[in-house]
Amino acid sequence: MFGALALTVVHGEPANPALTNSFRRVGAYGEGGVAYRSKYFLDPFISVGYATLATGDTTLPDSELIRPETGEPWYAGGTVHQHLGTWLISPGVTADIWRFRLRFGIGLAIVKESNRFHGENNTATQLPLAWQVGVAYNFYQVPRFRLDGDVRFIQAKGADVGFWTFGVTARGDAITF
Repeated sequence: MFGALALTVVHGEPANPALTNSFRRVGAYGEGGVAYRSKYFLDPFISVGYATLATGDTTLPDSELIRPETGEPWYAGGTVHQHLGTWLISPGVTADIWRFRLRFGIGLAIVKESNRFHGENNTATQLPLAWQVGVAYNFYQVPRFRLDGDVRFIQAKGADVGFWTFGVTARGDAITF
């Protein structure tokens, strides 16, 4: 069994940078999973993780289009509060080379974008395939337990979301035979 906690840095820019008041591209990632430590070179795993990737506030002006019947704008401006998060369900393999652990996985991402405007909440969800690649360095090990410093790149190409994680992975042997 293993668990990971990491900081995330997402790629990309806000949809309309000229109207964006605040934009945070740094978030957090948490993951848990199970792996089989084989006697061969590759160890299979499956993991489930969640990343809060980016948040931002965008101020929209009143509409320039005027309703002919009332003489008022078509819509009132205001601030849009936005959040981008991703669930990642990924099987894959790892390989240990000396104190380094290479990681590769392909799975399903559940990308969720949330918007709040004038008290109304809207969400959009996409389910693209995602892949991850990473390398970890073992800095602490005792029998049946190990801590690694971990760097990964995760990309959900169909949703145009890609991000880096920088964190710590703890692994332990729950069952041995």
